[in-house]
Amino acid sequence: MSDTELRKAIGTLQSRADDARRRGSEADAERIEQAVNEYRDEMSRRL
Repeated sequence: MSDTELRKAIGTLQSRADDARRRGSEADAERIEQAVNEYRDEMSRRL
């Protein structure tokens, strides 16, 4: 995955996690946030 694709994925997933929280789906939001954190870790290793 390119840096640009990774940034886009992080933004998209963060938005989905926020939506899940607004709907009251905390478990879904936490699962999505875990993926976001993994992508952020990947991005930090690249920089």
